[in-house]
Amino acid sequence: MEEHIQKRDGYTYYLTNIDCLRTSTEFNVVMDLDASIQELMPYLAACLPGCNYVHGSDVINLMESGHIVGIYPRQITMTMVKGMEEAERLCREFFERIQDADRRKDTITPVYKKRSTLGVLDILRALPKTNCGDCSSPTCMAFAAQVFRREADISTCSPFMDEIEKHGDLLQQMRAHGYSVPTSAG
Repeated sequence: MEEHIQKRDGYTYYLTNIDCLRTSTEFNVVMDLDASIQELMPYLAACLPGCNYVHGSDVINLMESGHIVGIYPRQITMTMVKGMEEAERLCREFFERIQDADRRKDTITPVYKKRSTLGVLDILRALPKTNCGDCSSPTCMAFAAQVFRREADISTCSPFMDEIEKHGDLLQQMRAHGYSVPTSAG
């Protein structure tokens, strides 16, 4: 089901069903930009902590608040959107980020080389893998996925926090990708 196209200054957007989940109550958003941001991509990537971007690929990918976001020169796509109100907010926020990066590009160091990535398995490797449930997730894998999607904070894993000093490399990598990370157990 495609809803009516919504026109805003600088872009249009619409909701579409998630193809593989036809009965889902959540949607994908397709946001078409009026002007290409191709030249702005390296600057925008520098402003989006945790994004994956390879210069020249014409795509920035990131996880943001549980949404998978793909940014292309003339389009942005976002997954798992609950409805038009959330779509409106997300589109407005991303358009404002684009405008902000454009205004500040003289002060931004653009990304021209591939950055290291951080994945769910990187987070899982640091967890105790006991599925204790202290974090309110049924398994350590589920918790790692929530942390990756920025839906949970790694500090809610008490066994991880008990041995936080062992996880300096992961915490440093998470910090570099824009995650809020604890500095100590106490």
